[in-house]
Amino acid sequence: EKDDDSGTPTLTRFHHPRPKFLGGTVSLNAAFFATVLLISRIKSNATSYAFVSSVVTLFAFYPTSRHEIARHFPNRLGFSPCFAITAALSVSAWLLLVSLEERCMFVGLQLFLLVLSPLLQWWLQRYKKIITGKWDIAHINVT
Repeated sequence: EKDDDSGTPTLTRFHHPRPKFLGGTVSLNAAFFATVLLISRIKSNATSYAFVSSVVTLFAFYPTSRHEIARHFPNRLGFSPCFAITAALSVSAWLLLVSLEERCMFVGLQLFLLVLSPLLQWWLQRYKKIITGKWDIAHINVT
């Protein structure tokens, strides 16, 4: 039940311990590679700097921060600090949008990504087929 800074998982009454977050170096490198390719097309230094800053925030700092928040403040009674932070960022992004079309597009995209896509995936699970063959790993049955 004790939590220290060494990465030891926290055990709570309702949750399993969270494993130590090691990050995804391959995906992080791929994100930075794509960023460098996209920045080579941008003419303004200020826009390039803003783009790199947002990429570093989204792909380097956010996953680690989210993991640490979830590790130190687990869900209690259905409330998640990560959900609250995501909701606050979404509302602030919505408020920063200028035109009505941008706001409608933002809300539509949020509804599609956060509501319709998971429901569609859940509904399509009934049609899932597991295909096995020679290409699979060997499964050893111990009797």
